[in-house]
Amino acid sequence: MTSPTEQDVLFYILSSSDISARDVFISKLVNKIYTENRQADIRLASAEDCERLDLAIWQFKPESFIPHSIAKKVGAPIQLWHDQIEQPCNDVLLNLHPIFPEQCQHYARTIEVLDQSPELIEMGRVRWKQYKAQGIEPTVHKLP
Repeated sequence: MTSPTEQDVLFYILSSSDISARDVFISKLVNKIYTENRQADIRLASAEDCERLDLAIWQFKPESFIPHSIAKKVGAPIQLWHDQIEQPCNDVLLNLHPIFPEQCQHYARTIEVLDQSPELIEMGRVRWKQYKAQGIEPTVHKLP
């Protein structure tokens, strides 16, 4: 059963705990969001995480360009945010923060990406239960 606002929540579970492999997967996901002419807010836990993902997106496909910015420094369809999102795009939320995204109800789709690191798996389970408590049935994609 989905929530009355028809929120779509996806969990992608990667098969390794390699941070660079996770960043490559996230960059592919961001590229797909961009090619579908959608907007996304990416919520991260630290400024260092924002900088690392910013670099990963720049390096993803050097021959192509995925317009993005950190905290609306420039107007772009993809925005990276450290902790709090100040101006939600209301389309896609890519939550890479370990804490449940209280603003998720403002988005048509919320995506969670977990790898096999114990802390991400544990926090993912907590967030899963929080989505379920809101009447949202997340979809899980386990990746090889």
